[in-house]
Amino acid sequence: MPHSQKLKALLIDLNGTLHIGSESTPSAVKAIERLRSLRIPFIFCSNSTKESSASLLDKLRKIGFDVKKEELMTSLSACRMVVEEKGLKHPLLLMSPSAKEEFSDLPPSQGKNHDAVILGLHPDSLSYEHLNKAFRVLKGEPLSSQKKSESTGEHRPPLIAPHASMFMQDSGSSSLPPGLSLGIGPFVRALEEAASVKAEIVGKPTKGFFELALEKLKELSGEDFERNKVAVVGDDVDNDLGEGARELGLRRILAD
Repeated sequence: MPHSQKLKALLIDLNGTLHIGSESTPSAVKAIERLRSLRIPFIFCSNSTKESSASLLDKLRKIGFDVKKEELMTSLSACRMVVEEKGLKHPLLLMSPSAKEEFSDLPPSQGKNHDAVILGLHPDSLSYEHLNKAFRVLKGEPLSSQKKSESTGEHRPPLIAPHASMFMQDSGSSSLPPGLSLGIGPFVRALEEAASVKAEIVGKPTKGFFELALEKLKELSGEDFERNKVAVVGDDVDNDLGEGARELGLRRILAD
């Protein structure tokens, strides 16, 4: 049976599994240290859309995790790869200033028609004004003095999202205690419905994301592991362990 095979490598979720906000979960730091001592290779897989890879690395190190840049795979970095593959130059970025750093090498969009909409989880960027602007871009409607875009059908600007989680584990705020909070998914769905488009979801739990993570694992370890010897570890049975992990035959471990 596949599950009698010894695990050789791990793809590990971050928020909700190893940390919640700026606090590590119990024994998480020691668990990562133990994996290193056993020389079990792993990739940290994050669906965070609030911050760039550099910012996330800095946060993880501050709360006690010894993380190397090459060990981190994020849904935002997957979005950046899609931008490169599609040759996009002027996407409308609805995300935090930190998350926008992932796209800092793109040319300025001032005075240009946006050629895509990329959504991140950032409350200030998800107001009616910003979502309506995204809707107009997706429908080819003018922004300010721009002429109406002539793009239609399959040539319309794509809607790209790191993930479509309906809710997430939140560390709390000045007005709310820790608990579940609204995710990016409802906003993705709203734009899909309003603009009659289908979003391209590039983060967990898509097959494409896990394929990229496996390739990163191969580069890191120098070994091409059999998929039934690689496990995905996460706290969300659907958004961490679903879809792509099942399709690829990866083992799945649900963290309490």
